[in-house]
Amino acid sequence: MPERFSSSALVLLLVVTSAIAEQSAVLTNTVGMRLIQISAGEYVRGEIHGDDLRKKNPFSTGSTGDHDARPAHRVKISRPFHIAATEVTVGQFRRFIAATGYKTTAETNGKGALAFVPDAKEEGIEQFQLNPQRTWRTPGFSQTDEHPVTCVSWKDATAFCDWLSKAERTTYRLPTEAEWEYAARAGATTSYVGGDSSDTIYDYGNVADAALEAAHPGMTLRQRIARLGKGEGDGFVYTAPVGRLKPNNWGLLDTHGNVWEWCSDRYHDRYYSELTGATVMQRLPSDAKPVVDPQGPAATPNHQYGDWRSMRGGAWCTGPISSRCASRSYGEASDAFVYTGFRVVLSTLEP
Repeated sequence: MPERFSSSALVLLLVVTSAIAEQSAVLTNTVGMRLIQISAGEYVRGEIHGDDLRKKNPFSTGSTGDHDARPAHRVKISRPFHIAATEVTVGQFRRFIAATGYKTTAETNGKGALAFVPDAKEEGIEQFQLNPQRTWRTPGFSQTDEHPVTCVSWKDATAFCDWLSKAERTTYRLPTEAEWEYAARAGATTSYVGGDSSDTIYDYGNVADAALEAAHPGMTLRQRIARLGKGEGDGFVYTAPVGRLKPNNWGLLDTHGNVWEWCSDRYHDRYYSELTGATVMQRLPSDAKPVVDPQGPAATPNHQYGDWRSMRGGAWCTGPISSRCASRSYGEASDAFVYTGFRVVLSTLEP
């Protein structure tokens, strides 16, 4: 069995990547989006601790590791890029619609978006059902122009990027999963940007918490979330206005929770294993060569059934365990969800 990532190696990576914060520059584009410069560098992607975290976390009732986030492996980002400090807002998306007359997939598919059904009696997916009345304009709960846009598909997100690219004569796109986790971690080697304890997430992200439990009893208990006392958690029931919580070390906000964020990559649950040639249970040696600029698999067996794309970060309805830096999810490119949005990257690198 190869040796696990050594603490000295992780400390070195932290020191190297933390230096990026000092080199950062911030741009503001034509729709008021703040974009933070991220320099090239290396980090460890994936579930670094795996099942070890379960032993340290008093609020965990089972394994916190996901096989699709293993094995952890070194990644090299070879080129700098700018990434939006926050998720795309309702107001920013509205400007896109006003300029182009674009109709989202939830508005044209006859089914709407997958919406929250708080009165559903059954656990799990039954609480989220397709509703033709649920679109980015009417997600089913109150939003202002400062909230993250929801009910947008991967195709809608890429259409927004194409519009903004043409408007500014540059290249906007969705981040790769590798770029997203690199920027979201901001040098952190822990499960959350604030540490390994799930309690730290509430300072940084809007996830399922006491506010959601109070509004919809049982919603968070189904996810076995602890510490649901009055006043605990982040305080938001549904989405929060972007940027209301604590930023990570590089100035990014809402990388934990609020909405799942579309990435450019095709999703494959065994991608990390196939990429590294290791099993999901292996711990790669600390001197293993990094994977350079991974952009997801070209194709997967599941893509004969649909164009499945990756999502990152968790959402207002997911608990801390599903909202870690390494957590992955997915959706079909034409599907829209009430818990999914996106943020953009400014770069000349094509996805």
